[in-house]
Amino acid sequence: MPGPQQKPGLPSMDGAQPISLVLSGGVALGSYQGGAYQALLDHGLSVRWIAGSSVGALNGALIAGSSPELRLDTLRNYWLERTLPDVAPFVPAGGMRHSVNWLSVLQARLFGSPGHVQTVGPRLSFSSFYDLAPTVAYLKRTIDFGRLNCGDIRFTVAATDIETGDVAIFDTGKGDRIGIEHLMASCGFLPEFAAIEVGGRLLGDGGLAFNAPIEPILDEAEGTDGTIVIVDLFARDGARPTGLESALARKNAILFGNQTWYRLDAYRRFWQRRAHTGSPQPSILYLSYLPVEAEAGPEAAFDFSRASAHDRWGAGLLDGQEAVGRLSQPAESREIVTAIRRRRGCQANVQMAAREA
Repeated sequence: MPGPQQKPGLPSMDGAQPISLVLSGGVALGSYQGGAYQALLDHGLSVRWIAGSSVGALNGALIAGSSPELRLDTLRNYWLERTLPDVAPFVPAGGMRHSVNWLSVLQARLFGSPGHVQTVGPRLSFSSFYDLAPTVAYLKRTIDFGRLNCGDIRFTVAATDIETGDVAIFDTGKGDRIGIEHLMASCGFLPEFAAIEVGGRLLGDGGLAFNAPIEPILDEAEGTDGTIVIVDLFARDGARPTGLESALARKNAILFGNQTWYRLDAYRRFWQRRAHTGSPQPSILYLSYLPVEAEAGPEAAFDFSRASAHDRWGAGLLDGQEAVGRLSQPAESREIVTAIRRRRGCQANVQMAAREA
């Protein structure tokens, strides 16, 4: 199969070292990570290690558990094809599209999303509002768990012990064997999704502690000149709220975005103090999803509509291309941590990027 096509006007990454990739949680916002990953592939960048939490763990498993030529297709299929057609592509950006996205949220909350989640019927005891059975079926059908555990990509999953509050890390590079139960445990964001018992521990969503599990990779990055790309689904920066909906959305984004950023900044300050030693330092690119126009405010993570998935994928592709451009700069001229913020274009630019993907 031919190698990735070089996009016009963007730098070639021939001979570049493999990178490490951190993928955060964020439910339906996860299609943004698919676009960012496509940008890396388009420029010949290979990934050697993926650490993921929640939906980031699912995306990481789809990548690490697939053969190289199928990795992008498995992500595209999960995010862009496994949804019901909706009317949003025919609705112009603005208030009407915003209303349509809220209708998609209502549909998912009441009836689920056929390719991703389903609602749970009446039961004698409560465990969760939703069941990830459609996602489990897709993962079992798609992922080669032999490749996932012994392939060319090291894979790490973060979950949270519901009883102790401790982080639970599973790492194929340390001999752990990761199965479907570890992926589902990492997605157990109570009360929407059930926690799972693994090895005698009740484990829930990694986002309850480490929404973006940077520690496993950064702990081993000290004294190296590797490149780490973090793809966070919540942006700590954003516009001033103008009402209740936007205030709730900003609260969620700040809570999760700052959770990642300040842990990351602690590493940056530590490595900066050690700069005088002359030891190599890693280069970290931090991408975060700044919601595209017309998102459904604080409920955007439950908008599984095809149109929104395409928009988020397109935003990830554009941000990923911006990150690749920074990698073309000489290593000595880069900061330890670079937050990627391209100049924002209009909604049409995001939609065009999604179509070109």
